[in-house]
Amino acid sequence: MMKHNRLLFFILLFMASKALAVNDRLILIDDPPKRLSEYNFFLNHINQSPNEQVVPYELITALFSDYSDKHRFVYVPNGMSAAYNNDEVFDFPVGTALIKTFSYQKTDGSELLLETRLLLHKDDGWDALTYVWDMNEGDAYLALGGKTIDVRNVITPSNSNYIRYRVPNKNQCKECHLKKDAIEPIGPKPRNINKEIVYRDDLKRNQIDHWTAMNILQERNYSYDRMVSAFNQNHDLNLRARSYLDINCGHCHSPEGSASSSGLYLSIDDKDFGIYKKPVAAGRGSGGLSYSIVPGYPEESILLYRMLSNEPDVMMPESGRTLMHDEAIELLTEWITEMK
Repeated sequence: MMKHNRLLFFILLFMASKALAVNDRLILIDDPPKRLSEYNFFLNHINQSPNEQVVPYELITALFSDYSDKHRFVYVPNGMSAAYNNDEVFDFPVGTALIKTFSYQKTDGSELLLETRLLLHKDDGWDALTYVWDMNEGDAYLALGGKTIDVRNVITPSNSNYIRYRVPNKNQCKECHLKKDAIEPIGPKPRNINKEIVYRDDLKRNQIDHWTAMNILQERNYSYDRMVSAFNQNHDLNLRARSYLDINCGHCHSPEGSASSSGLYLSIDDKDFGIYKKPVAAGRGSGGLSYSIVPGYPEESILLYRMLSNEPDVMMPESGRTLMHDEAIELLTEWITEMK
């Protein structure tokens, strides 16, 4: 009887572990599941508590998305690890999932989950999928066509009473993530995650060290420290501004990005980043101004003019926001004003 009970215990334990494991098959198939929960990325979806195989991460400076909060996670299949690719996005193995949930804090203290975006590394490259949350159902559902969500009663630095939040459709995901005619992640580069965060055991660790210790990243010494938190005034103003432009604009505005034809490159390592740069086919986007950046004169700089607009043919970025990023506008105004 005791032997039978022990066998039953191990069978149940095995079944439980399989139920909690991330579903690798669903990451690789061409026909994605309708519900986010089917992947098993989370132990608790509403609280965004990840499966033990799923690792949270943060960026030093985040992309702006109408002041939404973001929960970021990475999953790398068991026994595999990502490799360094100089200072570009890590070379993740097939089967990797990058997970990002967008949310707002509500005025009643609860959290409103809006969408979870997935980048799934399949055999033929990365695939972008979006799942929209139904808080009543406690799950998110596939939304290839995108969606518009009317958001009210949330807390943002801009004190916006109403946000017309736009969930991108599948093609719009490519607008930001396209590089060399293929979808590629933006955030998980060594320079963007080289910071300490607090993990579930309440210990604070450097993220690169933690990924290496978990064997999801190949070991390598890394000391790049030019990227800083853009809104931490203890850092150098130039580094703050360049860090913001790098993460928010540099992926498209690069020789291999979707805005390569503009000739305006905004990576933190680019020495020519728009000073006295004439626009190329900007149309209304130039606002009749002559240069991307005019040192000492933010009001004459196209870069700032486009950030100050919400018009579809003028605004930058072209997608991903409906609000202006007031703090970034203030930062870049100060940066351009103080240029010599």
